[in-house]
Order: sequence, then structure tokens, then C-alpha cells
Amino acid sequence: MGVVVGLVIVVAAVVAGIAVRIWRRDEVFEGITPGLLPAPGQPTVRRHLRRGEQPPVAVRFNPPDGVSPGLAGVAIDGRVDPVELSATLIDLGQRGWLRLHPLTKAPGDKPYDWEIIAATQPPSEPLSPTEQALLTAAFSQGPSTTLATFRKRSEVKEAGDILLNEAASRNWLKHLSQSAAWSAKSIGPLLIGIGVLGLFLFGLGFIGIGMIIGGAIFSAMVGKLPEPLSAEGYAVRVQCEGFKQYLATAEAEQLKFEVGIDTFSRYLPYAMVFGVVDHWRSVFAEALAQDPSAELDGMGWLVLDDVMSTMLILEMFGGGSEIFASLATDFAGFAELPGVEGLMESVGGAFEGFDLGDFGD
Repeated sequence: MGVVVGLVIVVAAVVAGIAVRIWRRDEVFEGITPGLLPAPGQPTVRRHLRRGEQPPVAVRFNPPDGVSPGLAGVAIDGRVDPVELSATLIDLGQRGWLRLHPLTKAPGDKPYDWEIIAATQPPSEPLSPTEQALLTAAFSQGPSTTLATFRKRSEVKEAGDILLNEAASRNWLKHLSQSAAWSAKSIGPLLIGIGVLGLFLFGLGFIGIGMIIGGAIFSAMVGKLPEPLSAEGYAVRVQCEGFKQYLATAEAEQLKFEVGIDTFSRYLPYAMVFGVVDHWRSVFAEALAQDPSAELDGMGWLVLDDVMSTMLILEMFGGGSEIFASLATDFAGFAELPGVEGLMESVGGAFEGFDLGDFGD
């Protein structure tokens, strides 16, 4: 009897996990071109994306209007990762709010840390709540700090929640009730906890084992799900995918003639959140090698000990550059964001890779 009950619990957990995955799928507007929003007053029908459905994406040569690199990263995968915050910091640099100085033991070495320096005359443009939180974390105790110190400050971790709230305020995320969100996060660990107590304290045997296995499977299936996007949010995702496709496939001649070499710095944070930074920097280096006289506007945020020159830029952004490797890796992982949806390791992590929810339509 205990074996049967245990199996029933496992099957129920799998079915519940499939149901939650279907329920948390992204929305799209029915009958509207992907990436576009309905006209004001236009009747709309919303539906969930079907399993495996991938609406067509049109390449675009610039980011969506009014979408910062951090928000673009949220739109792409429905979650806040550390790279979204690091890209926001670098975006603030190229816009004139701060400068970054690699600290090395010898010229050309990989930096052991970075100095973040406040601009003496910052721009007068308004800041988003996320940007303000990061600047507060950097400069609340003085005009400069190091990355090692910066990453430990509480405002950095809070910025992840603020960024997710920014996406929610734009109606990009489906509104889930607190009870529903709590259930999706808590049922798995709760089953595991009850199962462990039942197995070792009350001798429930196979029933306890069934609870543990069922809880682990449920956690693996739903514990890392990103925030589901609303139809509005999914339209922005399609636009971001179009820009990502450009950054991932651009060639040096395109960079030179279509957008200009000086745009490299402006698009670098987007390349970071899209995961195509290596291609983007190699294209930039190739384009600059073809036109060494090109203007390098927008690179003032990077403070080097040597005189900034075209040859130094070429070396820095070449394939073997230790400075750029550090810029892309140290900043991309500078923060841990406990509590942000999708980043917590679930108890059922051993089941990661088994996407059982894909069996549901």
C-alpha cells in the first residue's frame, strides 16, 4: 500500500509540474505581427505560446525605443541575471556617469580589480530606479570605489529586484497572485521536508520516499522558471531578439557603414546581456583595423594607464586581450542576487535537463 501511495504522489507531482509550466508560458497577441503592439483601442485576443512555437523575428539595427540594456536582458529571458546589472553599470559609463579603471600589476595583465570613478560633471538626464540604486551603491561613501567593495553592498542585490519591478511596471510580466507564486516556489521544498520527516521520524517508508522524489521533480520542473511575459512583454522580446540577431551576425563592413564604429561602446552593454559580446568586440576590432583613423567616440569611460590610441584599442579588444576578458567576465558576474526569480538553485537540481514539462501542450 505504501508503494502505491508513494507512486501516486510522484505522478501527482509530475502532473502538477506540467500544469504549472503550461500555466506560466508567455502570452502573445493573436493576429498581430510579432514584435508589434496593438493600436490604441484595437480589440485584442491574448493566448499562451504553444510548445515549440517561435514567431518570426525581423532583424533590427538598433535597440527597441526606450529599452535599456538591463530591461532588454529581462525581456529576453524573463529573469534578472548578474549580467543585466553589470551591463547597466557599463551603460552608465558610456553615457558619462562614471569611469572604469582596470587595476593591473603590469601593463597588459589581467586586472586583479577595477576602480569605479564618479564623473566630475555627470549628465543632467534622468535615471531609472535601477541606475540610481547602482550609482548609490558605488558612490554613497565617496567618489570612487573598487569592484570588490562594490559587489558586497546591499544596494547591488536590491537593484535586481528593482529592475524586475521596472519590467513589471511596464506591464511586461503576467500578473501572478501572491498565493500562486508562493505555491509554485514552495510546494516542492515543502513536500521534500515533509517526506524527510515522515521517513526518518515516523517511519512512513515508501510514502516518505515518494514525497521526497515528487518534491524534487516538482522543484526541478518549476523552481527555475522565469517570470512569464505578458503579450506586451513578448512583443518587446521579439524586438530585442531582432537586435540580438544583428549584433550576433554583424560584419565589419556593416559596423563601418550602417551604424559607425563609434557606436560600439553604446551597443556593448546590449551585446553583454544578449550573450554575443565576443562576436561584437571581434567585429569592432576588425572594423577599426580597416579604418585606423576612425573616431572613437564613447570610449572615455575606460581609463587606461597608457595613452589611449588606436593601436591600444585594437590590442585591448583583440582575441587575446586580458583587459577585455576581465571586463566581460568580472563585471558579468559581479553580483549574487538571492531571491530573484530563476536564480535560486532548486532542491531538485539533480533533475535539471529533464524538461518533463515539454510533454504538455
